[in-house]
Amino acid sequence: MENLDRTNPEREYFNNKLSQVKYNPDRFKLMIGEDRYLFGVVSAGDDEAPFSRLMQYKTLYDTLIDLDWKVKLSFEMAIKYAYSESVQNNYSLFKKGTEEEQMAFYYIENALFRTSSLWDLLAQFYRLYYKIDVPKEKVYYSKIFNPSLGFSNNFKTKATEITAYFEETDDTDCNGEWKGNHIFVNSIRNKMTHRNSPNVAVMSDYDTNLKQHPVFLIKRILEDYVTATKYIKEILDEIEKEVMKGFETE
Repeated sequence: MENLDRTNPEREYFNNKLSQVKYNPDRFKLMIGEDRYLFGVVSAGDDEAPFSRLMQYKTLYDTLIDLDWKVKLSFEMAIKYAYSESVQNNYSLFKKGTEEEQMAFYYIENALFRTSSLWDLLAQFYRLYYKIDVPKEKVYYSKIFNPSLGFSNNFKTKATEITAYFEETDDTDCNGEWKGNHIFVNSIRNKMTHRNSPNVAVMSDYDTNLKQHPVFLIKRILEDYVTATKYIKEILDEIEKEVMKGFETE
């Protein structure tokens, strides 16, 4: 992936945020000998056996690594185009953007939707670790982490913390990470999905929309991404303890 220009403080901030997120690809890999590893296990009837649990976690973890690579690539390309000369010098709230601006928005949208998938993946890890009785096809993070629902009975404190983040009041005047990033990102995603592109300036009876600068969008989505990965790291640490304990008692 392209190295970001560190001469710009904003770009350096974005680069530092991205560099915080790292995953060990071998974390849930069970080696057999020196150069072989267990590829998979499909249990006939005991999906709670340690090997089965390990392979289920590994399935999600491999998906996480794949997804994270795509998110990072999307952010890096979005940053590249957002800081291009034409976007920095010729950006307009009303006019149709240059090709570089369109490319910035393209990669921003990629990062946004994949970051949303990270939150659902976090919920999948919780479902598996806490053995939540809900089909994996019906896991929605807004429900899993809703402290008023029974899904979070075994992690009410953490569910309350995560939901508080989801419901933060919008504040972009504070120092450091902005508040209300998740609500903002969700509103952009929903607008893309159900109404019209937030990256196109319009004024009509259908909708009124002024474009946000690509750098503004990158900051909000990137900070939401970093928060999602913080919670993923926490549950992965707990999962690793369970895996190690399971094999110690075998």
